[in-house]
Amino acid sequence: MHYENRPDAGNTPFILLSLFTAVEFSFFSYIIYTFLRNRNFKRIVLISYPVFLAFVIVLFLRAGSGVMDSISITVEYIAIIIFTMFFFYEEISAPNTTFIYSTSQFWAIVGILIYSAGTFFLFLYSDSITKEEWEKFSIINFIFTIIKNICFSIAVVIKPDPENFNTDENHKPHFVETPLNPINTNP
Repeated sequence: MHYENRPDAGNTPFILLSLFTAVEFSFFSYIIYTFLRNRNFKRIVLISYPVFLAFVIVLFLRAGSGVMDSISITVEYIAIIIFTMFFFYEEISAPNTTFIYSTSQFWAIVGILIYSAGTFFLFLYSDSITKEEWEKFSIINFIFTIIKNICFSIAVVIKPDPENFNTDENHKPHFVETPLNPINTNP
């Protein structure tokens, strides 16, 4: 179905939206992958990554330039929500002595989960709504984007607790190894 009256109609916005979907999935998958400890969960994330990118490319080539990319966005959010559940399953299975909300991992995962779940139905039905409805409901996307960014900001600011990391150096994501310190100029 073509949507010339939609704000995303046209070749350039469609290409950018498809590219954004792939980049967003890559970014979210990387963050979740670095926080997972279970090798099977990590393997699922690694296997799903090229499968999803191939899926996005096939849909892009098949759909044309004036169609909203709601199918790949919906599949992305389903996969991301499942990946975040892997993280929470691991946290429940191996409880820690510190509160979960005091870790940067928790806030990054919560931001991803809230954004994905909050905008899921908006993008699921986005190809069947009019331009006026899209403008009215796009506030949902803005609100959940702000919430996600607030959670990411909390994750960056929280000082990581060394006890919350595995002893495996590969498990430590580089952006949470040391707290943000703009005064320290030494590398």
